[in-house]
Amino acid sequence: MSSPDPESMLQRQAEAWWVRLHSGQATRADADAFRQWTTLSAAHAQAWREVMRVWSALDPLLAEEAARHASRAGASRRFPWPGVSAALRSPGRRAFMGGAVAASVAAGVLAVDPPLGLWPSVGELAADYRTATGEQRQVALGEEVSVRMNTQTLINRIGAGANLRGVELLAGEAEVATAGNADFIVETGGGRLQARGARFNIRYTGPQVCVTCLDGRVLVSVGAEQRSVEAGRQVVYDRAGIQDVVRADVASVSTWRTGVLSFDSTPLADVIEEINRYRPGKVILRNEALGRTPVRMQLSLRSIDNALVMIRELYGAKVRSLPGGIVLLS
Repeated sequence: MSSPDPESMLQRQAEAWWVRLHSGQATRADADAFRQWTTLSAAHAQAWREVMRVWSALDPLLAEEAARHASRAGASRRFPWPGVSAALRSPGRRAFMGGAVAASVAAGVLAVDPPLGLWPSVGELAADYRTATGEQRQVALGEEVSVRMNTQTLINRIGAGANLRGVELLAGEAEVATAGNADFIVETGGGRLQARGARFNIRYTGPQVCVTCLDGRVLVSVGAEQRSVEAGRQVVYDRAGIQDVVRADVASVSTWRTGVLSFDSTPLADVIEEINRYRPGKVILRNEALGRTPVRMQLSLRSIDNALVMIRELYGAKVRSLPGGIVLLS
């Protein structure tokens, strides 16, 4: 087994120090230990400077993200971005603990709602099965059920061992294949799926859930409403109800299994959202008019960053790269 990359290990340590120093619970002993850590080598100091550059560059973006969170969640229970941004801009706080930027943010809040999704939340880490950005994974749930998980997918078991009755898809996308005579249940997005001897794809990456039956039949229920979805058909639902069953573009639904993303007259804003599911860091689109541009392209998941080059060359986007995998498109 290969040992961890020293540079990556130092970067993770620097990020851990950032969270600790911003927790509101840092002690004088922490300050002394931090200063000692930064003087261990030039590489340690460089790792810390890299983390600081990321957060300095992201400062104006945090306020923008706050506005989006507030509009989606009704200003709310989510992360208080404007307060964070103001704290980051405070000259007095920049001097805290030898130059570390220190916002009055609890580490627990950072863990629950990571800024711009730059690291896994507590909820993600607690899931029974999870895939990281760009990762795909096959999970066998006994002899009769297998689940293929796409990127950024979280799944919990319903029941355990011989009493396993199904799974809860917390977020993401998965293809489920069942065999035998027992019903297998998938709960997600306020609905319930039941299948026996079937294969189906479920995508839950926003407020709606899309269920595509590839083989057999799936019964989809939301409250008192039900739809029977047969092979080659799909249905979309949210917590308010179920839409009509329609014919599915099965080839398009399954492209992620082949390691390819395909777009045909898709608005660039939607393309960016999809790229962010597979690419570490964050691509941020800062031009609404550009976001409405229809895009035709095919991308290999193994070289996802080529998409940014294609968007620049084909659609005239300005691309600015920041540390930490952050890219601004305008």
